[in-house]
Amino acid sequence: MFGMAVFVLFVFYGLLTYHQMQVLKQDLQTSYQNLANDEIRVAIDTAHLDIKKHAVEFASWEEVTQQIDNPYYYAYWYNHRSLNAGVVPDYVVDVAIYDKSGNVLSKIASSTLPDAVTEDALTSYIDINKDKVEMVVFEKIEKESPSGIFQGYISMRSNLIPELIEFKQYNYVDHDSIKIKSTEVSKLLVSDFSRYISYDLRPNPIVDDMVGIVKDMLFRMALIIIVPTLLMYPFVSYLVAKPLKAISRHIDSLKNKTASIEANSLAKKLPVSELEKVRNSLNEYHQQLFEVHKSLDDKNRELWNMAHHDPLTGALNRRAFDEHWRSITQMFSGGRMDICLAIFDVNNFKALNDTYGHQLGDEVLKGIAQSIMKVLRKGEHLYRLGGDEFATVFINCTEQEALHVAERCHQAVVDCPFNDQGVLEPVRISIGLSETRNVPDHEMLLALQWQADVAMYSAKQPGKANIAVFSEEMTDKIKGIFSSWVNNIVYEAIASGDDIVIFYQPIVRLEDRVVEYYEALVRIEHDGKMVLPSDVFQIVEARSLDAEMDIAILEKIYHDLGSGKIPTGTGVSINVSGLSIVTKDVLEILYKFTRFIDDYKLVIEVTETSLITQIEAASKNLNKLREKGFYIALDDFGSGYSSVRYLGTMPVDIVKFDISLIRSLADESQQLIVKHLAEMIAGTGHKLVAEGIETEDLLKKVNELEFFYGQGYLFGRPEPRPLEQPGLLDGTHSS
Repeated sequence: MFGMAVFVLFVFYGLLTYHQMQVLKQDLQTSYQNLANDEIRVAIDTAHLDIKKHAVEFASWEEVTQQIDNPYYYAYWYNHRSLNAGVVPDYVVDVAIYDKSGNVLSKIASSTLPDAVTEDALTSYIDINKDKVEMVVFEKIEKESPSGIFQGYISMRSNLIPELIEFKQYNYVDHDSIKIKSTEVSKLLVSDFSRYISYDLRPNPIVDDMVGIVKDMLFRMALIIIVPTLLMYPFVSYLVAKPLKAISRHIDSLKNKTASIEANSLAKKLPVSELEKVRNSLNEYHQQLFEVHKSLDDKNRELWNMAHHDPLTGALNRRAFDEHWRSITQMFSGGRMDICLAIFDVNNFKALNDTYGHQLGDEVLKGIAQSIMKVLRKGEHLYRLGGDEFATVFINCTEQEALHVAERCHQAVVDCPFNDQGVLEPVRISIGLSETRNVPDHEMLLALQWQADVAMYSAKQPGKANIAVFSEEMTDKIKGIFSSWVNNIVYEAIASGDDIVIFYQPIVRLEDRVVEYYEALVRIEHDGKMVLPSDVFQIVEARSLDAEMDIAILEKIYHDLGSGKIPTGTGVSINVSGLSIVTKDVLEILYKFTRFIDDYKLVIEVTETSLITQIEAASKNLNKLREKGFYIALDDFGSGYSSVRYLGTMPVDIVKFDISLIRSLADESQQLIVKHLAEMIAGTGHKLVAEGIETEDLLKKVNELEFFYGQGYLFGRPEPRPLEQPGLLDGTHSS
């Protein structure tokens, strides 16, 4: 009876132990399932953040804003550039660009994205089509312009399942088993998507060990169903049941996130080695769980930094600037606080990139950013807005203080040893400042960005300092740069050449007034309206289109020579910018002109103020052209500060005195200076050209000096077609 009681007691205890083991197993399985569900949600959120990051990068891509500005070539761009330029990863399958009204720029038959979006419908969603699962995200396109920041929208469609499978942080999910449950729903919110994913859990070694330990323990107990078992029962209860209950409570605490409290009860070593093994497994599991959460926190911080920092220069990026600027407009609108916005732009950066390559150009940008960040005061940050443009915000800073910091920034860039990296030309930046006055309201703060941009372009103008503070007078002087109508006409003219018209003004020998050659002057005419050359070349210089513009002009002049428009026996003078003369494409087109060398005098005019940055390369190319029969003319002599230097180092045949020098002949106090200058230049063997001769009185003064050629309204105005028969001119053609 006693033995039966012992047996029954043993069976009861065995069943109790087995039940507790099953409870532990179920608790662990439930905990693992919850953790696996969390991993799936984290994987979806991480994929969503990654795709949103690429959408932000795509929206800030310069070519996207170009499509917004001029959607004429959108279909071509969509098919050949949108997914093939390396801006978006391979798992992005479709993109679309929308204007401010939310309409797609052009309907593409193959596009699977919506043709229109609204401000209220920009939420990301999951698109399920059979076994294909794709995520669709939207992003605003924001860029500074006179009309404001907002430009339009983009949408992006990406394969989602590969992103989920490739997620590196799975500890509990078997990623190879991830698949989509069958559902009649084709479109889901991102937050609801995890409910439609099925997967298998990875094997659970803790549960398997637990089952094995308990089975082994029961087997051992079965061997001792005798009196010693009864005698050992209290000890077994103490050694096994109590620790198991503590472990069970510890598992429950893990689910309730109070594990640290229960962990204290498991701090001492357990008396049974198997239970000690279980305890160690649980501790390892808890440590792994902690590391998973820590890793997720680190990833979130890393994603934030990636989304707000420029990886090249280390400065904050455009997204960070926009967020900071929005907070400024909210915090300081209507408050008595001086706010100044500074925009930095690298001068002639496109030419530097073309000459030395993009790798060295990137090093220059990093050097500029580091130089400026060292100068900025505590609490001030540098933002890279895109390309070679940076910005910073001065808060509670007067105009004089902002100017002082800007001057230090400019000097820091000047002092940066770029020549150690192989850059031969001086690297300079232009800085535009715009500040609030009195009490800033919301509209005033929004206008600061446009005003700083205007000031920056004003600082780039020839003869200006490298730093400019916005004033209303600047708007009229460079309005062409910010006119969408003028910009579109100039871009279209350069791309097609249709609206470019070449006018020709005669240059005559002063001794007999016979036309020697004609200067080719460019005009742009669109729908009967003439765009002023001053507006055209402001845009060309500001947008770094010098080479593209010169190529379009050269093609027109080449056609005019080939069609006999220019009288045989004369010639043509072609203006080429200093930035273009070092460009391979421009040089190759000029070589084509050699077929006309026998019939025409061909002159290459280079403005002396444009040669400063790459004088060595310019001299080399001009020497090649000279060897092929071209004459080289230095234009606008006396308007810059390096004229005599160029005469000593450049291959120059003809020197054109700037119109300001010729007009100064009317002032007797300056006549002597011009006379000695002309005698000195003519004495070195150069032929001199006097520009701007409009009256017989001025011609008389010019004839008294060493000038060989003359140009001006007295001899003839620029005309679309030069005189068919060159001969003596008496001034009657000046009307």
